[in-house]
Amino acid sequence: MRVKSLIILSLFLALMISPLLAQEFGYPVAGEGWYYIKLSLRQQAALGEQVWQINQVEVNGTKIRDWRVFQNGQESYDHLIEGQKPFTLKVRYSWVGGAKYNFLIKLLNPKTQKTVDIKAEAQAPAGQKGYWNSAWQNYLALSVAEEHGYRRENYPVQATLGVLSHYFHGPDEIRVVKVERKGKDVLYTEIPCQVYNIIKWADQSLLRAEEVDEKTGRPITRYHPTTTFSLCFLASLKPYEKATYLVFYNNPAAEAPRFSTDLQVKGEGLGKTIENSFYRVVLDEKSGMITEIIEKQTGLKLEHKLETNGAVHWNPGTYSPPHPWSHASDWEKPPFSEILGPVFYSLSRCAPLPHLQDVLVSIDYFFFAQTPFILMESTLLVKKDLFVKALRNGEVVFNKKVFDQAAYATIRGKTRTIDFAQTRRHPEHVITLRPDTPWIAFFSQARKVAFASLFLDFGATNIYGGGASCQQPYIYIQHGPWYYLSRAFVYSFGSNNQSRMLPVKKGSLYLEKTAWIPFSFKKKRQLTSFLNKYYHMLKYPLAIKEIMETYPESPEGWLVPLLTEPFDEGVKKALKGKKKK
Repeated sequence: MRVKSLIILSLFLALMISPLLAQEFGYPVAGEGWYYIKLSLRQQAALGEQVWQINQVEVNGTKIRDWRVFQNGQESYDHLIEGQKPFTLKVRYSWVGGAKYNFLIKLLNPKTQKTVDIKAEAQAPAGQKGYWNSAWQNYLALSVAEEHGYRRENYPVQATLGVLSHYFHGPDEIRVVKVERKGKDVLYTEIPCQVYNIIKWADQSLLRAEEVDEKTGRPITRYHPTTTFSLCFLASLKPYEKATYLVFYNNPAAEAPRFSTDLQVKGEGLGKTIENSFYRVVLDEKSGMITEIIEKQTGLKLEHKLETNGAVHWNPGTYSPPHPWSHASDWEKPPFSEILGPVFYSLSRCAPLPHLQDVLVSIDYFFFAQTPFILMESTLLVKKDLFVKALRNGEVVFNKKVFDQAAYATIRGKTRTIDFAQTRRHPEHVITLRPDTPWIAFFSQARKVAFASLFLDFGATNIYGGGASCQQPYIYIQHGPWYYLSRAFVYSFGSNNQSRMLPVKKGSLYLEKTAWIPFSFKKKRQLTSFLNKYYHMLKYPLAIKEIMETYPESPEGWLVPLLTEPFDEGVKKALKGKKKK
């Protein structure tokens, strides 16, 4: 009789339908990463005062991998619930307006091993859009948060994403959509994006390897072919705003998007001309360095062209006698790569400095659509012990036709102005500044034009340990036949004891990240507010979190990693280990 009663009870519980207290069909907005259906369920007394574990959730007959359960106002991380209390289930699901969804929730009593199937039904509001476009079968979310209190306007968001390869059919199918709340519904805005650096991993020696779990005897799936791609788009956020940008993919029939852009690139090889609504920049055909800048609002040309190569951007560079002074601007046809799209154009170069094969330099330029700034990142690596009189970075040089003043920001937020008519002259420095000075601008009040260097980051380390060779790093301004600024890492030549030769250890690595902005202004105080806005925007990055689905193919539970390399020491059951004789 006891067995019969248990069977009857199990059948009763298996068919149990739980009434809904509430339902919610949610969108991925304001940092939320899911389209979701949220059910608040009230259990029947038949469950008693026992603890149950939710083991599986199905929607319309499909097993769902991503769901959360809440009870007593908090998430149950182990999926355990108290039987007589209501609980809430949040399920990642790409719902559409007006559709009905049938839920099957499987529970297990950990003590008695009894199982319960709870059924529920929910219907999405008919007047809401739901999922953006069913032609795109998959999406992931980028939750983007502004946490520093600064407004972001066309901030470049760059993310690298990895998806299982059979879900990805090419860059033309990628769409970026911002989702924002609009009353009870949402507003979808497609954002121009650029897809690049596509790499597929499919190592057959690993994919074909067979491995079985020693306890269960089941096959272990460690790897799937994976396609990784980089993505860039421009995001605008208010202070402390959280936003969700959805990346849609898996639509083999998608046509290439056609985005309008103000970014134009012309020319061959290194000698490109890049322009957008704010500037036109000309690169040197031999070195690829910036040699000419036209600020579009005033139409004024900012250039150097007084000596040697005449570039605006000179460094990284070193002076290591008996070799001549060597700058990156002295390069002649260095190896380069470039990326061009509707959002940005980048130029990357990496080569030894002229005459110094053991000093390796890399420089990346990034020019963006709809933005007044240019980003520059550089490294200098010393591969062999060296003695120098100068090792510098971040140098920009202009002739004196346009500018007659300079301004810089202190770390306390004040702005100081320098009138070049009343300064020290070369070879003395006009001024030396802290290495973490936020920004310096050359400008002309009469011509209402300026060029600023925003010092976003710099660093010095040694790849072999022990620190890089530095001699009290600082930033300085010079006034001679030109105006220039530079960052000195090791610089006896700029001191009152110029004959000193100073050591730079093998492995010393120097890094720089700078934003350059040519711009016009009406009043001097606007110069400060303009530069502070962009400095804060670019100095302090947005918080970006990737939220993606769990693929049906992904292994259940924790995949134990490989912690040792195969070896031949005869250890029992070691992978490919040889038996001792």
